[in-house]
Amino acid sequence: MRQTYEVWDVVPGRIVRVSVEGVIDDWEGFRVLLRDHETDRVLRIAFSAHVAYLNRDESDLDGEAARSDGLGRGCFYRVRGSEFEARFKADSARQFGDLKHFAIITDTDCIDVLATEEPEVEQL
Repeated sequence: MRQTYEVWDVVPGRIVRVSVEGVIDDWEGFRVLLRDHETDRVLRIAFSAHVAYLNRDESDLDGEAARSDGLGRGCFYRVRGSEFEARFKADSARQFGDLKHFAIITDTDCIDVLATEEPEVEQL
C-alpha cells in the first residue's frame, strides 16, 4: 500500500509557505516554530501527545515522493498508510493504538510527527 499525503489546513483558506524557526522538545512538550513567508508571523504547532518525530533534510523527499501520492501542494500534510508509523510500531516495545502522522515540509526541512492527538496551532 502506498502512503498518501493529504493537505492539512493549518491556516484555513490559504496555502501557507513556511520556514523552520525552531524545533523544541523539552519539559513543556514538543513544538515546532515556523515563519510564515507571506505574513512574517510565527506559527507555533504544539504536540501535547507526540510519541516520535523525525527532522530530516528535504532532499530526502525524492524517493518518498516516488513511493507516495499527494506531495507538492503546500507545507502541511496528514499521512495515511504511513511508512514511518509502520516502522515505529514494528520497532517499539510499547503498544500504540491509533497514531496520527503529521508532516511539515519546507524548502529545507521535513518534520514528521507521530501523535495520539491533534496538535494546537497558534499564530504568534
